[in-house]
Amino acid sequence: MEHARKSDENFPRKKESEIKLIKPKFQGEAGLRDLFIQELKSMYYVEKVVAKSFPKIIKNSCNFELIEAIHIHQEDTQKQVLRIEESFDLLKENAVLAQCDAIDAMVAELDSMIEITKFGMIRDAGIILSLHKIEHYEIASYSILTVYAENLKESKLFELFEKSLNEEKVAQMRLAKIANTIQFYSPDSIA
Repeated sequence: MEHARKSDENFPRKKESEIKLIKPKFQGEAGLRDLFIQELKSMYYVEKVVAKSFPKIIKNSCNFELIEAIHIHQEDTQKQVLRIEESFDLLKENAVLAQCDAIDAMVAELDSMIEITKFGMIRDAGIILSLHKIEHYEIASYSILTVYAENLKESKLFELFEKSLNEEKVAQMRLAKIANTIQFYSPDSIA
């Protein structure tokens, strides 16, 4: 019995302010809906952050096709934000942003890419690389949102996210096409 008391003394008691509350975990059909809404909040944040970064990206790009592609995607992103807001309305939920560390890291990488490259085709190549990563992330998120909308029998939401998903895929294809046109060498130097 004495031994039990001694071992208890080895573990100092935590103050109430140090105790973290355990958040309930998503489970069951209601859990899928909660997870869906959480991802919707995250994508709302993603689209807002990406939209905010477009002016800086355009200012630092020199390839006309890249600038045009960014302008087109800027318009698409505005539509995607409106679709997300409509989705919140359909779900009778408040439109709330949930911070997304992944997009924050990708935008920071994009900013770094602009900082470490000189204005011109190398910076354009870096911008394309960074934007392509962002597109992959958005495609992954919208793909799963469409699947979950279908599982939750939310056909209107499915349609909204499918439109956004297709826009992201087109944006990604545009970037890939532009990346293929950038030449880092003189055609005469190839023997």
